[in-house]
Amino acid sequence: MNNILNKIAQMERNAAELQEVELASHKVELASIKDLQEATKILQGSESSADKVANAFEQKVAEANKAYTALMNERNAIYKWVNNEAPARLADFEKAAKQLGLEINNVPEVVALRKEIQNGKELVKALDDYKKPNDVF
Repeated sequence: MNNILNKIAQMERNAAELQEVELASHKVELASIKDLQEATKILQGSESSADKVANAFEQKVAEANKAYTALMNERNAIYKWVNNEAPARLADFEKAAKQLGLEINNVPEVVALRKEIQNGKELVKALDDYKKPNDVF
């Protein structure tokens, strides 16, 4: 009978140990689930943050594209004046002055316009180096 009681006691101890192992296993599972939930939450936050930054970036690129278009409109206007309008007006003035027998090289407005034509050509050349923002990225 003592042997049977010892066996029962041993079985109870084994059951208690098994229960402790099962409880420890459940704790590990719960900790693992919490880790997964935390990782999911962190990733969701990072993705949301990245989305906001990407939207802000795209908005800035759109603004840069508008500024680029405005800049190229100015460049084209300068190009037109430097290569067509200003030289034509200078030629008309030179022709009229020649008919009157006047030397135009000393006329301050002629000197100023020639200088601006040169400055405009240099500016157009510099503006030609600008790239459209969409082409840069």
